[in-house]
Amino acid sequence: MRKRTSALTPWALSGLILAACNGDDTVTSATEGTTDTTTDTSSTTSSDTTTTTGDTTTTTSSTSETTSPTTTTTTGETTTTSTTTTTTGDTDTDTDGTTTGGGMGDVDCGGEALMPPEEGLCEVAIPGTEGLLLRGTVLAPDGVYTNGQVLVVGEKIACVGCNCADDPQAADASWVDCANGVISPGLINTHDHLGFANNVPIGQGPDRYEHRHDWRKGQNGHVKLTTMGSANKRQIEAGELRFLLGGATSTIGGGAGRPGLPRNLDDVNDKEGLAIQTVDSDTFPLDDANGQQIENGCMGYGANPTTAMDIADLDSYLPHIGEGINQAAKNEFFCTSMGNTDVIAAQSGIVHAIAVDVADIVETVSEKAKIVWSPRSNVVLYGNTAPVTAMDNLGATIALGTDWVMTGSMNMLREMQCADYLNTNYYDGHFSDADIWRMATSNAALVLGADHAIGALKPGYLADIAIFDGSEHPNYRAIIDGEPSGVGLVLRGGTPLYGDALLMSDPVIAQADCEFLDVCGNGKKVCVQKEIVEAGLAEIQMSIANIYPLFFCGEPDDEPTCTPWRDEYPDGITAEDADGDGIVDADDNCPLVFNPVRDFEFVQADYDDDGIGDVCDVCPADPGEECVQPDPNDYDGDGVPNSDDNCVAVANQDQADDDDDGKGNACDDCPEPNPGAEVCPTPIQAIRDPDHPNHPSPGSAVKIVGAYVTAVRPDAGNARGFHIQNDSLEPFSGIFVFTGNTSPTVKVGNKVTISGTYEEYFNFSEITAPEVVIDDAGETLPFSPIPIADPATLATGGSMAESHESMLLAITDVAITKQNADANDYDEFEVTGNLRIDDTIYDNVVNSGLNNACPVGSQFTQIVGVLGYSFSNTKLWPRIKADINHVMCDPAP
Repeated sequence: MRKRTSALTPWALSGLILAACNGDDTVTSATEGTTDTTTDTSSTTSSDTTTTTGDTTTTTSSTSETTSPTTTTTTGETTTTSTTTTTTGDTDTDTDGTTTGGGMGDVDCGGEALMPPEEGLCEVAIPGTEGLLLRGTVLAPDGVYTNGQVLVVGEKIACVGCNCADDPQAADASWVDCANGVISPGLINTHDHLGFANNVPIGQGPDRYEHRHDWRKGQNGHVKLTTMGSANKRQIEAGELRFLLGGATSTIGGGAGRPGLPRNLDDVNDKEGLAIQTVDSDTFPLDDANGQQIENGCMGYGANPTTAMDIADLDSYLPHIGEGINQAAKNEFFCTSMGNTDVIAAQSGIVHAIAVDVADIVETVSEKAKIVWSPRSNVVLYGNTAPVTAMDNLGATIALGTDWVMTGSMNMLREMQCADYLNTNYYDGHFSDADIWRMATSNAALVLGADHAIGALKPGYLADIAIFDGSEHPNYRAIIDGEPSGVGLVLRGGTPLYGDALLMSDPVIAQADCEFLDVCGNGKKVCVQKEIVEAGLAEIQMSIANIYPLFFCGEPDDEPTCTPWRDEYPDGITAEDADGDGIVDADDNCPLVFNPVRDFEFVQADYDDDGIGDVCDVCPADPGEECVQPDPNDYDGDGVPNSDDNCVAVANQDQADDDDDGKGNACDDCPEPNPGAEVCPTPIQAIRDPDHPNHPSPGSAVKIVGAYVTAVRPDAGNARGFHIQNDSLEPFSGIFVFTGNTSPTVKVGNKVTISGTYEEYFNFSEITAPEVVIDDAGETLPFSPIPIADPATLATGGSMAESHESMLLAITDVAITKQNADANDYDEFEVTGNLRIDDTIYDNVVNSGLNNACPVGSQFTQIVGVLGYSFSNTKLWPRIKADINHVMCDPAP
């Protein structure tokens, strides 16, 4: 499976209940002792109950209040002085100070108050040599930690809690104090189309539409929106930079992402080291790009819709469904939830989902599908958006996405502010601040199949972290009300990419050479040139200078509206219509929650016909207000909140975790510990052999340990790479590692560990976006080329051609049977058995080095090479001159 491994002590994995310091005190740590920063650290999670050792002595002024249903038992040796540890929430406390309960709660870690720096949000208080100890307000999975700490070692989070400074890995860490800083996971944008980053926003919009094809095609008498889908590289990077300045570290770019800056999780080469299966974005799952609007039945859409089989092996699939408010939009859900085209599945995050009713939501939740909500874009186009309050009451997981700059938000902060605006003014405050924050962090990670690696501050997770200014807006509000000028630091995998100029220039952060950017009077530095290499900040800004800037100070110019209105409800909120849906309160079945009559309905939606509208009904699928509904913060329904669950997507009430890696047995197929973002080692045979029981799907993250480099392609072009093979010499034990236009740093004979993404490139297996670790720099292979008696078995269509792809082989006593194997001259010739011999590895230059100048009949005592596949033919690729032992004519003079 797609995980990594590292050895961990049982102590290191004792649980993730991020409890208080100075009394009820738990430090969550990835490892104990010295840690190599190149090695992944652990993730720790807990069940409902966590026991923490330590005899606690408290002063008479100490109090303990708890709002959360967590259960923490504390015994052992910790002494508090004048500080108080406070957990807000409902709790039962027994006479020995043990708190009982179960769920989220806030913790005051106590200790001396941090002092704000003279300039900026954070400062290096104590310089060190390895790792960062971030101190401030910490938004942990189980609550807010005032005066909390996050320890970053290498690219991973090593500890989250109150006492991370006591962790052995913090011994040499630099302390970064953020007195007014709110430390959060980096934001995750689950939906955008970066290929359209060269467009301008439409403001209030020229029209209100009933279906997306109305504005795409100008159908049904509507004003067509003119869009340019040809953003160049720099403009796409500008779109990504907008996200980064707003604290986002990962995004879905709609297939148009660029390397560097935020991770593009739907692009195999732009995930920036995050080992997950590539997310599949699907704008037209019914193949209806031509503009089909069908109100009933599923005939008439395109000939190539996405099928259930197409998505069966995906970890995350994002189809656009139900984008509109008419019957045609409603029919899309029907046609994508049944038969061959049923794509409402656990791996699916339904993008938009506006035209759905309670039955559709129940179907979505029962299949464990999720929702990707883009409220700003929905509102400006349709005057309405997804019925998210009903979705939440029915237990749906909801994440946020910006859609695109034309009708959506320019960054995730503005999208969160739109969601918050609707929540405050139109949804009667249904969602908490934490709910909205989770839509951009942990929920988003769950939608993208990355909840084990990003979206939360947990040990073992990648250090994708953003620190926001909480001096005026505390805790979650620091993010919801935030602006790029108040983002003090952004780390992607522990690497600082953006932040206050003084902090970025500190030798500890070591980004003084990044470009300076004045953001609303606050000096920042952003690492554009270092990330993109071929372009810097000035070039990025120039690319959009006449289109739309990177940021605004306050509300952006011409920002698409987030205020719902249509001709049917043009007046908005009034004294008689508190929710602005065009229905006076006296007649409104949800007077405080926006629910206009949609075009596919005759009356306000009330699925259970109990007189309470669906969007304000606690039990929208059942009459009355007494029901048991799924908890949206317990995705798998096993009674363990997502924040504590060691298998968020698989029910496992017992939380059993035999290898103590923070991943429960129910969702961990790896036989050895692979905490957090670690990928489980996968044998090459399993990757290459489609019949192997552990064969991963293309696009999956894999890790190969103990393989040997057998050949390196020429150091030129954009198809560079090298071949690896394990020493079993069994079939399917070789594979190609693709490095693109980057020269490999390995040599034949090196023993390596490879982490990357398994792909099939025109039926040729390869590992893309590789991370390469040389375990042994030896340059002598421990095995010889495998002798093949009959060359015909290796030729195109031969019985051994597929199983021996990318393996080092030797054929003997053959002769040239065809001097030129192609109509054009590509330096290929055929030998006995119709096996092609080609120069792809030798030199890959026509009429130079290895060529096809020798005549038919020329004999060879031996030809050694790696078996390759290109242009629909299997070919043996010699590596060096010594691989070719000729008798009469030398093809490589």
